[in-house]
Amino acid sequence: MFGRGAWAIFGLGKESLETFRTMVEDRAVMVAASQMAASAITRYSKADTIGLNPFSGPRLDEEHPVGADHEAELAGYAASELEDRSKLTLPDDILNCEGYGSTEPQFRIHPNMPWYGLWAVVNEWKDVSDVASIREQRSYRLLERPYKFLQAIDKKTVEEDTIGTTAAIRKQIPVLLDFNDGRIYIENTNKKLIYMITVRLRQLGVDVIAVAWTYPRPNWPADILNKLYEQTQYQRDFQKRAEEASRFKASEIEKLEDRELESIVANFFSMTQLGTDLWIGISGPAQIRLHSASPPIGVRAATSATTLLGMTSDATILSGAITFQEIVSGTSKKGGEYTFRKNLLCVDLNDRINITEIGAAMMRGFDLSAFRKDILRDIRYTKEVPTIEQFWGNWLHEMSNALRTVEMTFRELLALERSEEGGILPMQISTTEALLEAANA
Repeated sequence: MFGRGAWAIFGLGKESLETFRTMVEDRAVMVAASQMAASAITRYSKADTIGLNPFSGPRLDEEHPVGADHEAELAGYAASELEDRSKLTLPDDILNCEGYGSTEPQFRIHPNMPWYGLWAVVNEWKDVSDVASIREQRSYRLLERPYKFLQAIDKKTVEEDTIGTTAAIRKQIPVLLDFNDGRIYIENTNKKLIYMITVRLRQLGVDVIAVAWTYPRPNWPADILNKLYEQTQYQRDFQKRAEEASRFKASEIEKLEDRELESIVANFFSMTQLGTDLWIGISGPAQIRLHSASPPIGVRAATSATTLLGMTSDATILSGAITFQEIVSGTSKKGGEYTFRKNLLCVDLNDRINITEIGAAMMRGFDLSAFRKDILRDIRYTKEVPTIEQFWGNWLHEMSNALRTVEMTFRELLALERSEEGGILPMQISTTEALLEAANA
């Protein structure tokens, strides 16, 4: 988190807030949903699990582990069906252990806003050894030749003698719940993992709503990119830099004296001013189609995109990374005024912007470009370091604002009427079982 990543977005039923608050205060519920219990299940059952930790304690289960003599009992309790679990009683040593979150303040990231944060911890039981090297060692010692030179029957002997080392592998996934705007943010792209996390959230009373980026145009991501490119400024400068790149190495290209213009031509192949005074630049990775019937060509360098777009009259952009900028004025130490371009946010725009099988709208390649710099500047001025809650709360606040900016900008570029719906909208999905079936497909 706090850097470039990919976020899955879901809708969130605001009316489920009170149920969620009640659930996170219930120790019997939270201990079963915890990473402390999930890791115990993985070790004892050798099964993949997902557990939860509070936002401020990504490895809280390791800071305050439950006693080894209670792990088996905890794993059995958490793995049991809900009806059977209600008949079981856990000892106080487990229920009162500090290795899991069991209060609402442990998950709340703002004192006044209904914003919550947590870590979804994925535990996978994997072979962590290099089986190929173990197999080669056995082959050398038993049969005195490399494995690839063995007969089939000898290979079978070596395979049976090869035993790897298995262990629990964990991965931490940040999850943000915004009950004010009605949004859930999960930093991941794996649809099975994302779905498993939403199942866990539903068990805590959260109303998870399937959504998708939806606009009344069939190929709207490409329409937006090409609309931006049609209105681009600095076209001659882009073309000049592309010509230089075709004749010289990158180190041989002379940088422009105009630093602002150099930054534009070095990083983008399109730069367009919006009606809101914001600017949008398009960069790689991008896909360009030379003709309507030709396959897309993937490019990373901005100069390559410029070259391809100039090759045919009907060349179009199918996908690209877009960066929102604003022009900021400042005063130097000597009192002179100056302006500079400030990157606000970036996001990839392509046909993978939705994972419809699980009802998630995506923000891939998302970054709040100035987030870290702004906070470090504030620390220098105020001499105060934000709390962990403030770091998480500020990120959620800025990400929510960025999402609104993206939605409004897309509406503007697609020239939607007020009566036309567009943005992240609820999907029409009949049952949760249908989502699970699609996620496991």
